[in-house]
Amino acid sequence: MKSLDRPSIKKVIRVFLLLVLSFVMIISCCAYRNYTTFQSIKVVVKKTASVEYGTANYDIKKLIKEVDGEIVSVKQDLDTSVLGPQEVILEVKKDNMVKDVPVVISVVDTVSPIISLKNESVSITEGDDYDLKENIASVNDAIDGDLEFLENAPADSLKYYALSSDGDISSVGTHQITITAVDGSGNKATLTYQLEVEEKPVPVYYPVHYGAPANPQGNDVVSIAYSLLGMPYMANSAGPYGFDCSGFVSYVYSCMGISISRSSYSQQYVGYGVSYAEAQPGDILIWGYSDGNPTHSALYVGNGQMIHAANYGTGVIVSDVNYWLNGSGTHILTVRRIS
Repeated sequence: MKSLDRPSIKKVIRVFLLLVLSFVMIISCCAYRNYTTFQSIKVVVKKTASVEYGTANYDIKKLIKEVDGEIVSVKQDLDTSVLGPQEVILEVKKDNMVKDVPVVISVVDTVSPIISLKNESVSITEGDDYDLKENIASVNDAIDGDLEFLENAPADSLKYYALSSDGDISSVGTHQITITAVDGSGNKATLTYQLEVEEKPVPVYYPVHYGAPANPQGNDVVSIAYSLLGMPYMANSAGPYGFDCSGFVSYVYSCMGISISRSSYSQQYVGYGVSYAEAQPGDILIWGYSDGNPTHSALYVGNGQMIHAANYGTGVIVSDVNYWLNGSGTHILTVRRIS
């Protein structure tokens, strides 16, 4: 067997080393290329990259300013039920390399509170005690819920609503009332309504006859009135099967053989005018508003009570005078005595 000479062995070794070196260089080049490719993968989001609170779906591509590679998936997504900046992890592919790239996107609240009114305008009378909040149905924010009223709110206050007017609302005229609401993110909403303050009517003066003669038929009038309790209310009727308010008063007196006028308007002038403090059983109570327009007639029966045809629901009933003073919105214009 012929042995290799020494120069041939050296040549084989040299070739082998060249092959190893070439392989190492190829591997190194591939590794370097992969490294540089991996390192070059990047995502730059827009300066204003944000998603509205509560958004169910959003397009991540609309938030990206620049991407070197291709976004293949979102590995860690936003929680849009939490406000503030959050880390989102994007899976980005370039050539044969895949890299997880973190970016920061904010969940923001840019929606203003919603103010709802009961009426677009409100009318009151000069001197009325009116709370401006009465016309507000609700002030609500999608995140913060119902906002509370805050008077004289500092400039940096959040989660509140306040009221302001264009002038003194106690003065006669039309005033603009402004509601300002601010949520926890500083979003502001405003809404206005008109407050019309009408001049207080001049009270109508009814002469009062102090020391007026008593009504000799007063107790009999009261007895007849009591006998009609429970009779139905009938509009434009003066009995005998039903009554409106003034018709009831007229009918009771007609049973005594005394003819008096038929309407509340005309009954305010019959007989003598006396003060309520001196009212006696059988006297007629004329009710109305401060403008002097009569709206109701009743018969005083003593002890702070009256009998009257009140309405369709009750018919003829006994009522407490003070209860009506506090609850009906009217007052006694005059007390008339028939004697």
